[in-house]
Amino acid sequence: MRAIGQFTVDDFAATIEPDVEAVVQRHAELRLILHLGDRFSGFGEGAWADLTDELRQIHFHRGAVVTDDGHLSTAINLLKWTLHGHIRTFRNHEFDQAVRWVAA
Repeated sequence: MRAIGQFTVDDFAATIEPDVEAVVQRHAELRLILHLGDRFSGFGEGAWADLTDELRQIHFHRGAVVTDDGHLSTAINLLKWTLHGHIRTFRNHEFDQAVRWVAA
């Protein structure tokens, strides 16, 4: 997943949730990459809370958040202890490394 512009609650409901549900229904290992790169402008009202609430309920194998935003990286590193899966943060220049880690 690559966020461009502002990430909203509607973005999650329309784009991410259906794909996650499809993988869960197949009983496949869920692997996630969220790229918050240079074209990402932030979270809309309530989007961060909805995203983190949903992530706490999803069982996934591996997930990566790719961002150069130090505050987001810190928040993800604190949040990861409440999640049902392995998660790591990567910087934007490490995107390819994040893909390899999630795929392993």
